[in-house]
Amino acid sequence: MSVTLVHPRPKFAPAHLTEPPPSGYIHIAAAVEPPPGGIGRPGHSRGKTHLLDLLRAEAEDLASLGEVKRASVYRAVAVAPTVGRHPSDVVHPARYDVVVLVETRTPQDIEQVQDTLAYRHLRRRLEHAAGDVHVMTARCGKCVADVGRSQQGLFQFSYFVSEDPELTAELWEHLAGWYAAETGLDNSLLLQPLDGTTSDYCFVGHAHWNLSLPAVALRQFTKPSFYRFLQPTLKENRTTVMPVLYHLVRLRDR
Repeated sequence: MSVTLVHPRPKFAPAHLTEPPPSGYIHIAAAVEPPPGGIGRPGHSRGKTHLLDLLRAEAEDLASLGEVKRASVYRAVAVAPTVGRHPSDVVHPARYDVVVLVETRTPQDIEQVQDTLAYRHLRRRLEHAAGDVHVMTARCGKCVADVGRSQQGLFQFSYFVSEDPELTAELWEHLAGWYAAETGLDNSLLLQPLDGTTSDYCFVGHAHWNLSLPAVALRQFTKPSFYRFLQPTLKENRTTVMPVLYHLVRLRDR
């Protein structure tokens, strides 16, 4: 099967791709204080703030390992509505208000990192604090440009569910083209679960704008093409996307 585009326009051509980073990724997503009803702003209690401080320190321990390039902690500022959901879809809701992303030097380094005391402490802490934790080990399947780790701006993790991952990977190129044309997005990664691993999501998209939440929302939801092209194209291709928007809590580079 090939991607079916609804109301296509030349300006929404597929994004130009670059060579994916050779890294491996451990994406740990947790619903600690998700928003009531699943959409909107998550909670920000004192206990959650303390949790983020502890995770930041443990991420620094992970970043000190020779196999790790970066370890980043994110807190959600908004859980966006699901886009493109087909009535027959059965999905695990992505309402994750805390994410830790560990980037290893290669996918082969992931298992060794997961065996470390630093990783086990961090994961146990999240599992104790959250009602829902999802862990995905991944590589980068497709790349527009690597996602920076600026302390400023807004990050997005988008959780994809579909019946045909190959079709969705092709569709992602068109989505990235739309985001580039309508929001100015110039970076994006498509994280793909490693072979032989399980995940509730066929992909997790990752991107960054050097913009505020209101500015990003304005660039997306006021565009007629969001409702005429992006939403119906996702539905036509039976693909569900659950976007969550985050601020970076801590980044450690080596």
